Amino acid sequence: MLACGILVLLAALPYLNSLGNSFVWDDQQQIIMNPQLRAGADWSPLFSAGVWAHLHKDSPGRNIYYRPLQMATYRAVIAVSGISYIALHLMSVGFAVVSVFLTFALFQQLSDSTEVAFAAAALFAVHPVHTEAVDWISALPDIGCAVFVLAALLLFLLAYRTASPSSWGKWLAWSLSLACFACALLWKETAAVSPLLVAAYVFLFSPEPASRSRVRSAILWSLPFWAVLGGYLLLRLHLLGSVATTQRAWQLSALQIAMTLPWLMTQYWWKLLVPAPLNAYHVFVPVESLNDVRAIVGLLFLGGLLAILIYTWRRFPATCFSMLWVVVTLLPVMNIYAVGRNVFAERYLYLPSVGFCLMVALVAAQVFRRVPERQRRLAGSIALAIVVLRFAGMTFARNAVWKDNATLFGNTLERSPNAPFVQVMVAAVQTEDDAASQEGERHYRKAATDAAQEVPPDRVNMGIAYKGLAAIYSARGEYDRGLKMLSRAREATPDDREIDGEQGLILSQAGRWDEAAIYLQKAAAHSAGDANVLNALGIYEQQRNRQLDKASAYFQRALSAHAAADSFAASVHNNLGSVYGELARYADAIEQFRAAIAIAPGDPEYHVNLATALAAEGKRDAARAELDSVLSANPNYRPAQILLQQLDGR
Repeated sequence: MLACGILVLLAALPYLNSLGNSFVWDDQQQIIMNPQLRAGADWSPLFSAGVWAHLHKDSPGRNIYYRPLQMATYRAVIAVSGISYIALHLMSVGFAVVSVFLTFALFQQLSDSTEVAFAAAALFAVHPVHTEAVDWISALPDIGCAVFVLAALLLFLLAYRTASPSSWGKWLAWSLSLACFACALLWKETAAVSPLLVAAYVFLFSPEPASRSRVRSAILWSLPFWAVLGGYLLLRLHLLGSVATTQRAWQLSALQIAMTLPWLMTQYWWKLLVPAPLNAYHVFVPVESLNDVRAIVGLLFLGGLLAILIYTWRRFPATCFSMLWVVVTLLPVMNIYAVGRNVFAERYLYLPSVGFCLMVALVAAQVFRRVPERQRRLAGSIALAIVVLRFAGMTFARNAVWKDNATLFGNTLERSPNAPFVQVMVAAVQTEDDAASQEGERHYRKAATDAAQEVPPDRVNMGIAYKGLAAIYSARGEYDRGLKMLSRAREATPDDREIDGEQGLILSQAGRWDEAAIYLQKAAAHSAGDANVLNALGIYEQQRNRQLDKASAYFQRALSAHAAADSFAASVHNNLGSVYGELARYADAIEQFRAAIAIAPGDPEYHVNLATALAAEGKRDAARAELDSVLSANPNYRPAQILLQQLDGR
C-alpha cells in the first residue's frame, strides 16, 4: 500500500506545473477547432473516420490515423468541463498515473520481486522522456495505447500462469486481455506489436526445453492476438480505405535503409539512457554511406544488442524480455516512410520505456547482489532516490517549455535551428504587429530556403512557408506579392487544395471579388469545413450578389465548422446578424449580435448593430441603453452618436 502511494506521488507531483500550460501545436486544430468535440455533436463520426476527418475529409492521404478512443476521451472530458486545458492536462496526468500502476503490477509478474518492480515503476513514473507525451494534450494516444497494452499483457500473464485449463478465471482474464488489446489498437496503431510481445514472453518463459517446442507454443498463444489484429486491419481498411501509408518522400536504396535503421534504433536507446537534452523536434537525417560514422556506430550497437539477447535469453529471461520489449515496441517507428513529420520523437518512447526501466532495475538488482546483504537495501534505496529525484527535477523543469506555442517553438528553434518545420511554427506564432510580421517573414523565408536545400526537397514545408509569406504580405496590403507567393506554393505542393481558399481570400481582400468567388467556390467544394472560405463566400453573396439566403447559409456553415469562441467567430455572428437584419428577421439578428458581444464585449460595432436591430423591432429603450453603454466607454464613437440622434429624432 505504501509503495502504491509513493508511486502515485511520483507519477503526479512532477507534472503539477503542467496543468496551467495552454494548448500547443496540433491542439488548436485537433481539439479547439474540432466541431465533432462540441457538446451535442454526433458521436458516431468519432468512430467511423480518422482523427483529421473534420479537416481533411476529402483528402485520404491526410486522413490516415484511426484513433477513435482518443477522440472519444477528449469528447467525454469536454462534455464535463468544456474546452479547458486544465481538465485535459489532468486527464493526461491521470492516464500517466494509471500506466504507472499497471507497470508496477506487470513488473511484479515479470520479476517475481516487489522491490525490483517498485524500482522499475518509480523510474518509469519520473522518466523525463515522457514529458512530451504527458505535457502535450494531442500526444494522449501514446499514453492511452500504453495503458491498454500493459493491461492486455498483464491479463495475459494471469491467464497464462493459471494452472487449471478449465478455470473460469483463466478464460475471463484471457477474454479481457484480448479486449484490452483491441482497445489499445483503437488508441494508436503502435499496439499492433502486442502479439510479438506475447510470443516473445511465451518463448522465453516456456518450461519446454526444446527451442522448436517454444516456438510452437509462442505461435499458439499469440494466435488469438493476431486474429484481433487482423480484424482491426479489416476495420481500418473499410473505414479509411488503407492499411499502411507513406508520408515521407525519401528516395533511399535498400542498403541505405539497412544502414539508417540501426542508427535510428541506437538514437532511441541512447535517449532512454540519457534523456537530455530534450527537444520537441529532432531533425533526422538518413544514413546514406558506409563512410558515415553513424552507420558504423549503429551496426556495432545492433550487433552488441543481439549478442546480449543471445546470452541472456536462457540465463536471464526477464532481462532478455525487457530488452526485447524496447526493440519490439520501437519497430513501428522503424518504418521511416510511414512515420509522421519527425521520425525521431520523444513521445514514441513512452511504451518502449516500460521495458527499458525494467531492464535497468533488473541489471541494478544483479549488481547490488555483490554488495553485502546488510548494506544492500540501503545502498539500493539511496541510488534509486538519487536517480528518481534527478529525473523528477528534470521533468518538472521540462514542463515549463510546453507552456505555450511561443515558448515551445522558441526553445525548439534553439535546438533545431535548421529545421524548416520549426522555422514555420516559430513564424506562425508571431503577433500581427509590424515588427513581429518582419520577424515572421524572416522565419518563413529561412524555412522555404532550408526546405528547398534538403534532399529530396521538403516540399510540404516549402508550401507552408510560401503560404505564410502570402498571408503576411496580404495583411500588409501587398496583394500581388501575396499572390506571387501562392504561385510558388502551388509549384511546391500542387496537390494542396488549401491554396484555392488562400487565393480566394487574398483576392477578396484586394476587392477582386469576381475572381475571388471562383477560387472560394472551388475551395468550398473540396474542403467543406474551411470556416474562413465559407465566411468569405457569405460576404460575397451578401454584398455582391445580394443573395441573402445563400449568404446566411454560408455564415451558418462557417459557425458550424469553427468550434472556438474567438474573434473570428464573433465576426461571423455579426455577419450573420447583419443578413438577418436585411431579411427583417430582427429577433434572429438580435440573437446573433448578442452572441458576438458575448465573445467580444469590447467591440463597439457589435453593440451598435444590436441597438439597430432592437430599434427595428420596436425596443427603442433597450436600443438607447445599448448605445449609452457604447458612448460611456467611447464618447466619440460616431456610429453610436448617429444612431442615437436618429432614435431621438434629431
